[in-house]
Amino acid sequence: MSPSTSIVEEKFAAYIKAFNTHDIGLFGQYYAPEFQFHMSAFPPTKDRASTLALFEGGLAFFRETIHPTWLLFGEHSVAMEAQMHSEALVDVDFPFPFTGKTYRKGEKFVYPI
Repeated sequence: MSPSTSIVEEKFAAYIKAFNTHDIGLFGQYYAPEFQFHMSAFPPTKDRASTLALFEGGLAFFRETIHPTWLLFGEHSVAMEAQMHSEALVDVDFPFPFTGKTYRKGEKFVYPI
């Protein structure tokens, strides 16, 4: 492992820890201003601000934590497969985009990312 790969691993571990606190300001600092977020359930975001707005909306309904199941680090990159552990904070009467299901407050579920 090269020193730069080690730095990428350290920073990514810090990002996961920050994301799992649900503090948007804390984990948002890891996104470049031009950061774009692509997931199948949502239109792509155009920048850091729109990405954080997307997360802010979602985190009003769910408490979510990322649990990596596979990671590959490069000198300037990370590839990840993970499970998102979620808990509904309120009754969610619309189909959740990643599962197609509705959830009651307190209900917990896991989905792959």
